[in-house]
Amino acid sequence: MGPSPAPDWPALAVVGLGGAVGTSLRAGLAELIGPSPSGLPWATATANLVGALLLGLILGQFAAPGRQTARHRLIRLGLGTGLMGALTTYSTLISETLHLIDQGRAALGAAYLLGSLVAGLALADLGLRLSGLLDRSRHAGPTDSVGGGSARPEPT
Repeated sequence: MGPSPAPDWPALAVVGLGGAVGTSLRAGLAELIGPSPSGLPWATATANLVGALLLGLILGQFAAPGRQTARHRLIRLGLGTGLMGALTTYSTLISETLHLIDQGRAALGAAYLLGSLVAGLALADLGLRLSGLLDRSRHAGPTDSVGGGSARPEPT
């Protein structure tokens, strides 16, 4: 067995930095939202759902075919793996679901778990679609927009 490859220090650095920011954002969001009188963990749900939408946008922008440059990879790792990985939290989702079930609120726990998963997938898909729309609007000519007229020159 040969020597292991050298660590990819730039990738590790951007993931670590993104993770520190994401964790801080999640903690701040939990403080801002606070505990819910209904018992539903809104802070975790908000972090996970916003994170799913943003991850869809990030992947659409930085992991799409033709965007596999070293720069795009580092941005994707820092924002997607680091920031969104730390902002969102599957382990807390499961822990909070089990807590609701332990409190005798199994229906709320199941709704929270399934709702989070379905809404998260839908929002990630929406993020990917929005990314595609952003690409199309960015690459459209100045006259390709609605009300902008034809892309063909006017006869003289």
